Amino acid sequence: MTRLKAVVAYDGAAFHGFAENPGVATVAGTLRSSLSRVLRHDVDLVGAGRTDAGVHAWGQVVSFDAEVDDLDALRRAINGICTPSLVVRHIDRVADDFDARFSAQWRRYRYTIVCGPVPNPFLTATAWYVPHELDVDALRLASDVFIGTHDFTSFCRKPKLDEGEAPPSLVRRIFEAHWSEVDEAVLRFEVRGQSFCHNQVRAMVGTLVDVGTGRRHAGDVLAILRARDRARASMVAPPHGLCLWEVGY
Repeated sequence: MTRLKAVVAYDGAAFHGFAENPGVATVAGTLRSSLSRVLRHDVDLVGAGRTDAGVHAWGQVVSFDAEVDDLDALRRAINGICTPSLVVRHIDRVADDFDARFSAQWRRYRYTIVCGPVPNPFLTATAWYVPHELDVDALRLASDVFIGTHDFTSFCRKPKLDEGEAPPSLVRRIFEAHWSEVDEAVLRFEVRGQSFCHNQVRAMVGTLVDVGTGRRHAGDVLAILRARDRARASMVAPPHGLCLWEVGY
């Protein structure tokens, strides 16, 4: 057996999230069954991040053990089964102790927004359409608050706990958080962090868009963060605008 690392891209609209879930199509389930079929042995798959239903990925990373000689032939075989909704971009051999999840040093997400009076039909599947002009300066000022190590309880879905189970820490470290104008009426929020809790990026974007439209002030974001109360932040942004762009090791 050889430990392998694969970089995977997928259209989140085709899947009910990354993690395997009996009875529905998921990224991990589809990829694992395809690998097992091609390799002719069972595969245990580890992913760098569990994206929600509808969330896309360009740089998701998975690791698994396999008996294989020709990695390029394996990639072609998997892509022949899974395309166009899911593709393996490349596969490499790695050290035996490599783990796609626990070896990761950071994850980078991108969220794309089309704003203004006219939608863009070519970005409908991968961007959130907001029918208002957004104040980019206010968006940038507000997003600076997230950089650093903070308790993100206000921006995370409350974890489901078994009786007597201690709640997990929702403290996360964010290295970058910034907005860019990538095209006319097209904005992109990019955030890089050590890890993210459930719905964190989408809740951050939902709150920031309220700042961009003037429903909130940039200065409100720090108070929301410090409140550690999910009810203080805005609704989560739609999943289809979010993409797991890159994982760093």
